[in-house]
Amino acid sequence: MEKFNYETIKKYQAFESVEEMDNAVRGFLYKHKAKLSEGTMAVLMQIWRHSVKVIGVSFAKYEYIAEQANVSRRTAIRAVKALEELGLIKKIPTARMNGKRGVNILILQDFPSVESLKNNLSPHADTPCVTANKTENKQSSLCEKDIKPNNVKGGVEPSLEQLDESFLPDSVPEQFVAAAKPFFHVIDIYRLWKRVLIVYNKMKLKKELTDVIEQVVYAFKQTVFAKKLGKIHSTFEGYFYSVLYNTFIIEKRREMRHKFYDFLKDS
Repeated sequence: MEKFNYETIKKYQAFESVEEMDNAVRGFLYKHKAKLSEGTMAVLMQIWRHSVKVIGVSFAKYEYIAEQANVSRRTAIRAVKALEELGLIKKIPTARMNGKRGVNILILQDFPSVESLKNNLSPHADTPCVTANKTENKQSSLCEKDIKPNNVKGGVEPSLEQLDESFLPDSVPEQFVAAAKPFFHVIDIYRLWKRVLIVYNKMKLKKELTDVIEQVVYAFKQTVFAKKLGKIHSTFEGYFYSVLYNTFIIEKRREMRHKFYDFLKDS
């Protein structure tokens, strides 16, 4: 169980900006709002509101969330569980310094934006395919479960399982993709890479990210190795963040040491 402190909270930062977090929550609501009870909506609003200091991470107590949402503590707990099941929240239990259970860290997860959901919406996605007769029904390729997306212009939206690494943005380096794809699906690779961007931007290295990609891959492989040995007791993402952060600290010290050496040489 994680120790409850600011460093633990900070390493779970899920987004690079508040705008990015807001887009994820709005995308989730666009797709799932109809499924949410009034109490769950109120709880989500409070978690969202208290996920700004560390972007995408809330460490408010259930009691406080319930009070602010004007619901019972039990309703708040049920709401968090419902949001977990729908994929918007990941809950990380923590421990206090005395070993007793601490506050749950609630991490908002990345979610497609409203715009992307609208663009990918298929008119056949939520309704059964109905045709004039059985023959026509068999011939309608839009009704086939095993249809390939490139068989129909603007037709069926591909499922996540159909996406491979070729769908990743060009901004995700090939070296990182090659290291991660034996272990993770394309969506998870993208989320892990966003963690890399968060750490890199936080460290403010002089080197370009492409110049330290070997260190990134090394940190990823160290995390995989730790996972295989059963040393990770929190989440893979959190552990990877910590390893990468420590790796970049070493690189930052190298940069600062060089600067300090130049100062001594000139003095």
